[in-house]
This record gives sequence, structure tokens and C-alpha cells, in this order.
Amino acid sequence: MYKIIYNTIGSISLVLGVMGAFLPLLPSTCFILVATWAFAKSSPTFHHWLYYQSPFSQSIRDWTEHRVIPIKVKWIATLSITASYLITFLLIDNFVVVGGLGVGMGVLLVYLHSKPSQKSSSQYINQSPFLKSHQQVI
Repeated sequence: MYKIIYNTIGSISLVLGVMGAFLPLLPSTCFILVATWAFAKSSPTFHHWLYYQSPFSQSIRDWTEHRVIPIKVKWIATLSITASYLITFLLIDNFVVVGGLGVGMGVLLVYLHSKPSQKSSSQYINQSPFLKSHQQVI
């Protein structure tokens, strides 16, 4: 039963993530990450494909292994969030809704920009197969 639920969550998230790659105000990264998580619990085949072979695989691995968000993704997200907020600000008259949304989006932007944009040099060194083989000998 849980496998069906996780497969459904993964499939819907994957479809939304692919749509988000082409639609300007729909995010793709969060849906792809949810799909990866759901397929890890339900379908090793889909999880392996998403993690190693899909067009999103490098971004998924960067996030899950190093918590890295590329600078391009940060700026696209910032522009999308800002545009969404401006549209909401212009169309919604309820101050509480607009204020709450502004605070939430502000927190999201702070979190987004607090994450590194590239792997640190120590992460590159730790990934070196040469270094790993010598660490075992030492």
C-alpha cells in the first residue's frame, strides 16, 4: 500500500518538476527532489534513473551530497519569487495575506541564498579516488 502512495507522489512530483522546467513560475527543483525521495522508498529503478541518468541528476546529487544550489538556480528562483510576490501584491487586497506571503518568501530567499553555490575545495579533495585509496593504506 505504501509503495503505491510513494509511487503516486513520485510520479506527480516528477510531472510537475518537468513542467516547472518549462513554465516560468512553477518551480522544478523542489518537485524533482520530492520525486527522488518518493522513488527511493518505492521504486529503486526510477530512483536510480533520476539520481544517475536523468537531466536533473547532477543537481540532485549536488543537493543531496553537498547541499549546493548553483548560482543560476538561485537567481532564477529569486526572480520567480519576486515576480510572484509582485503579482500577488498587485492583485490581492488583503494585507494579512500579502504580508504573510512576503514574510514567507523572504525567509525562503534568505535560506536559498545562505546555501553554497559550489562545492568547497575540501569536498573536491574528499571525492578524489586517488586520495581515498591512499587513506585506506595510511
